[in-house]
Amino acid sequence: MHQLDQFFKSSRDFPKIEVEKGFRFIEYRSYERMNRIRTWSSQHFIVFVLQGEKVIETGGAKFPVTADKALFLRKGSYLMSEKPIDQGVFQSVLFFLDEPFLEQFARRHADLLPSPNRASQAQAIRLHITEPVSQFYHAVLPYFNTPLNEARRRGLTLKLEELLLNLIAEPENASFALFLNGLLQSKPTIASVMEQNFMLNLPLSAFAQLAQRSLSAFKRDFKEAYAQPPGRWLHERRLEHGAHLLEHTGLPVTQITFECGFQDLSHFSAAFKKAHRLSPSDYRKRAAAHSF
Repeated sequence: MHQLDQFFKSSRDFPKIEVEKGFRFIEYRSYERMNRIRTWSSQHFIVFVLQGEKVIETGGAKFPVTADKALFLRKGSYLMSEKPIDQGVFQSVLFFLDEPFLEQFARRHADLLPSPNRASQAQAIRLHITEPVSQFYHAVLPYFNTPLNEARRRGLTLKLEELLLNLIAEPENASFALFLNGLLQSKPTIASVMEQNFMLNLPLSAFAQLAQRSLSAFKRDFKEAYAQPPGRWLHERRLEHGAHLLEHTGLPVTQITFECGFQDLSHFSAAFKKAHRLSPSDYRKRAAAHSF
């Protein structure tokens, strides 16, 4: 499974601008249709589509993003699809933003954010794009072919600050402003992080990163929340999700295997049979018979 932010950081296939430690810009192009790829990111990011269409799925909802539209995505897991227009090119600009960078922005402009007793829990937020915001996205493109000295680096930092201010200035972007406000309040709960990301096949250190905790603090807080070790909970939650998908969808068992965070079909089948005394296929047949 791709870790999206690290993939683009290490890849030489896509133009990128490393502005500073807190954020980077990526120009992404694709000439082929991509269908439902599972990925995750340890950074928040904005996707602005220039050509084609991207569909992002999270939390059971689908978010199509077409040309001159944008979506803000919190760090976490997603299913992504994309397609070029008329067999042409899919093109987008991605802005990866570290949480400390966004938190510093939120602190500087806390007086412009909504009431501090509110926060947005949405994993994906549609952004309302005004003309100044659209101009910013298109204005970034020439920088991918321009040597980046310190003066230009500082200029891009100021432009990003201006972009974020333009976004929170629009009433239609209230959910994004609420998200920024939430950065000033508290860390995400263990329950919210795990329910959004349990289907990812990740080491515990990555879950701790998503929960903004050290590994030892994550294990301690997890045990307080669930009264069992993370590994056991993940195993049981993934099997529960697998049973739900077998009962309520027509997805192939192979696809369900990866949707639930198991590495391969044999591992999933063995674990499922041990828990339910039936193979995944037989469980689906029994569920179908009982539904009539």
